[in-house]
Amino acid sequence: MYNFSEIIGNEQIIKSMRTSIRHSMVSHAYIISGPEGSGKKLIASAFAKTLMCEKGGDAACDSCVSCRTFDGGNNPDVIYVHPTKTKALSVDDVREQITADVNIKPYNHKYKIYIIPKADTMTHPAQNALLKTLEEPPRYAIFLLIAENMNSFLPTILSRCVAFSIKPLPTEKVKNYLLAKGIADEKNAAVCAAYSQGSIGTAIKFAQSEEFASLRQKLLSVLTDIRRLNYIELSDAVKELEEFKDLTDITDMIYIWYRDVFVYKTTANEADIIERDMVEDIKREAGRVSFDGIYNVPKLIIETKRQIKQNVNFSFALEMLFINIKGELIE
Repeated sequence: MYNFSEIIGNEQIIKSMRTSIRHSMVSHAYIISGPEGSGKKLIASAFAKTLMCEKGGDAACDSCVSCRTFDGGNNPDVIYVHPTKTKALSVDDVREQITADVNIKPYNHKYKIYIIPKADTMTHPAQNALLKTLEEPPRYAIFLLIAENMNSFLPTILSRCVAFSIKPLPTEKVKNYLLAKGIADEKNAAVCAAYSQGSIGTAIKFAQSEEFASLRQKLLSVLTDIRRLNYIELSDAVKELEEFKDLTDITDMIYIWYRDVFVYKTTANEADIIERDMVEDIKREAGRVSFDGIYNVPKLIIETKRQIKQNVNFSFALEMLFINIKGELIE
């Protein structure tokens, strides 16, 4: 069920939404932005469901007809806008799903809500078509634009929307959520929470994914043996890892490994290690490396991330990263 009580973190956003409902100061358009898996869809849905709730409170009752139909995905006054021909929302999508429909009054509710997932994929013509509606919306119409990249919106769209930016959760909160829900044990919860970068949705995906577990196993086997692996073996390992490049940012996983090695070498405290199931390997690695060698590794990782973002070939960038790391560690 979609409810404010189900949302972990982002208390200020929830408070603002509930206050606007309580004082009848709801805007006609909102942008809710954040990384994939950050909970922006849950927050938008909880907000929409509460606006539609027949009890009229600042939190959904979960029991009225409106709440039940919302949870079932068939509330007639909640319209989800999706691309129909390409991955991007086109001007035709906006005209057919919003412009042609928005002047039809709600069936049963005070509001008619348009939820637009991946709104940041809207083409500029599509945004301009939406802008015409945002400039003079019917009093009952509310638009919830869900996005990852705020920079994709035209300034004219941004100026007519209330913007909420979803903040990453502290790692400890994500870990505790996984433990409380029985999704992962202590060791896996800590690892998945660290890799999730503050996203409960991403942490859940990692905890339940055999593919992610396979990626992690392959990557850590390379990092624990990187000294003895020759160029051909490193190249073969990269080819295997390339299959997983769309699952997560592999360079972040490499960073966490060497972060653990550096932290243990500095503090000798097991409690500071994130990779809880790799403690002995990390301690062994910390005993092998010099401070100078391990100190330079994060710089190599950051540079590789930059190269990949600039569309340098993934395999080449990762191969060079492994070779450079090996060079730092064996000097």
